[in-house]
Amino acid sequence: MRIFSLSCSTLLAAGLTLTASLPLAAQTYPTKPVHIVAPFVPGGPVDIMARILSEKLSASMGTTVIVENRPGAGGNVGAEYVARAAADGHTLLLASGSILTMNEAIYPTLNFSPSKDLAPITVVGDMPLIVAIHADVPAKTLKEFVSYAEKRETFFSSPGNGTTGHAATALLNTTANTKVTHVPYKGGSESARAVLTGMVTGAIDTPPSLLPHIRTGKVRALAVAGPSRLDQLPDVPTTTEAGMPDLQVLTWFALVAPAATPPQVIDRINKEVRQALALDDVKKRFDGMGIRPAGNTPQEFASFAAAERNKWGRIIKQANIRIE
Repeated sequence: MRIFSLSCSTLLAAGLTLTASLPLAAQTYPTKPVHIVAPFVPGGPVDIMARILSEKLSASMGTTVIVENRPGAGGNVGAEYVARAAADGHTLLLASGSILTMNEAIYPTLNFSPSKDLAPITVVGDMPLIVAIHADVPAKTLKEFVSYAEKRETFFSSPGNGTTGHAATALLNTTANTKVTHVPYKGGSESARAVLTGMVTGAIDTPPSLLPHIRTGKVRALAVAGPSRLDQLPDVPTTTEAGMPDLQVLTWFALVAPAATPPQVIDRINKEVRQALALDDVKKRFDGMGIRPAGNTPQEFASFAAAERNKWGRIIKQANIRIE
């Protein structure tokens, strides 16, 4: 039996050949400041997360990481900008899940394809939505609310047409066979205020929007539409515990790049972001927004996004949610 051995010079030559075969961008990245595009206005969770990451990545990657706000059209303005940027890892998008998995079904005239023109890097964080109603509504559980809604007209607010809250109301109707009417408002604060004042029956919205009003006792949380209970609401069951396992609605946020970005660059960014998300101070700052730091591989992210796209595509089509 022959035993093969490689000399140091052979190994070195092989390593040099492998390095030479990599795209130049992957060998030298980053070569200039990196821009993280936040496709929403400053001050919101996406903007804040982008700034937290920019601070950590600037230190770990040895370059300036700049947050650039490009809001408009439900996040499509910023997403299209990144989709058409140079695919070298220097222009990234911190996207909401709705941009990546819903907008293609909601907006019939997109000038880019979220599923084809953007490459997955990693999911950055997520938070489950809360099913909540005005405190005067005589329903203490999710099933009691469904029975209540079967007998009278009910209204759920959302931050706007085509938002996750809008789609979540459609999912409730599909799951529970209810006919809750969707009422769009201009943003999460206005939507939550409508629940608080009794202008609408309730909403399926994010913890930052609803928790302050739930704590006053003027809004009642019926269920958490996620895989586990919230630390802030330990006595509120999940939708699975409440008997409606199909009513799962996570708001999630992820980092993506232009589709042709070299895999080696994608992997480098993935590694840096996941290391940042594991830091205690980052976890604390995310937790302050009600967001759970995530972090997964590009392959895991791609599979998750595909499943979400299929799920919401069906719901959006059934509910005929369209924005021209």
